[in-house]
Amino acid sequence: MASILIILFLALLAWFWMASVRAKEIAMQSSAQACQQIQAQFLDQTASLIKIRPIRGSNGRLALERIYTFEFSRDREKRLQGQVTIIGNHVSQVLLDEDGGATIL
Repeated sequence: MASILIILFLALLAWFWMASVRAKEIAMQSSAQACQQIQAQFLDQTASLIKIRPIRGSNGRLALERIYTFEFSRDREKRLQGQVTIIGNHVSQVLLDEDGGATIL
């Protein structure tokens, strides 16, 4: 009985790790595309996870919401913050912080 629980735990851990890797790839692609759309430079070529929580998706099912931050620059001098929200495997929103306010893509 204990070995079945260990196997289930390891399977759940493997699923969570693979889903997290996929979500980070999606966040990095979305960040790069958003920067490209506004002619900005995507700095450090990475996105960092800042928050993860379970929520109900638009279809009513339980899903994980992950929020990633990234940095970009429009003038190659000032570093600005961006944020990508992913629910499950889908991008919910992309926020780009600029001097005139946030741009939502």
